[in-house]
Amino acid sequence: MIRLWRRLAIGALLSLLALSARAAETALPAPLELRYVLHYGDLTVGRVTKTLTREADGTYVIHSRSKPEGMARWFTSVEWFEEGHFEVVEGRVRPLSFLEYRVGADKSHRHSATFDWKAGQIRYSHGPVIPLPPDTQDQGSLLYAFMVNPPAPGSDQTIHISGGKKLKRYRYAQTGSETLKTVLGTLQTRIVERKPLEKDDEQFRIWLAPARMNLPVRIQTIKRGQPTTLDLESIAGTLPVTPAP
Repeated sequence: MIRLWRRLAIGALLSLLALSARAAETALPAPLELRYVLHYGDLTVGRVTKTLTREADGTYVIHSRSKPEGMARWFTSVEWFEEGHFEVVEGRVRPLSFLEYRVGADKSHRHSATFDWKAGQIRYSHGPVIPLPPDTQDQGSLLYAFMVNPPAPGSDQTIHISGGKKLKRYRYAQTGSETLKTVLGTLQTRIVERKPLEKDDEQFRIWLAPARMNLPVRIQTIKRGQPTTLDLESIAGTLPVTPAP
């Protein structure tokens, strides 16, 4: 009987330790809702809402909705949606599934990918099954991956990005810092930039706020010299203040 109780106690302790380790890995604040205003040059052309929720098993679900506003509605009423599912393993975001689709267009657009880490494969809904590199993100999980594990100063991160249709390889690096006035007040940010590997690659920058868990307060894409910028407009959810290293 004593041995039985001892085994039960050890089993309970191991389960508790496993749960504690799992809880330590869920480093992202959830639920979280981020609303961004979308600028094309100096014009306001839309709004983007991103949400993050945590499932009972510790994994995360993300949604994104992009809708045109202002002058952009003269040209289009199409809204873009993203849905994703990921986990955090050993301090790194690991995508599980991704879906991108649009509403309001004449032609349908719906692309999805499933990430099978056990088999080491990406399965596309409209395409081949391909090998899954260990440093892969989807275009929705990337922001949260930077919140958990941004590039260290003086080093590059090579990341494969899947958009639900194909896989591309990029290099990201921390290229500087900037003080920004944001909806959360004046914040010191670190700029992470994508280094072009091909001549026609568009430029990409993201401003992370270390004091707010590396929250992305600005996201910018530059194509043919024209910037498209997302600026954080509002936030709903608990976001602890953390001391900047």
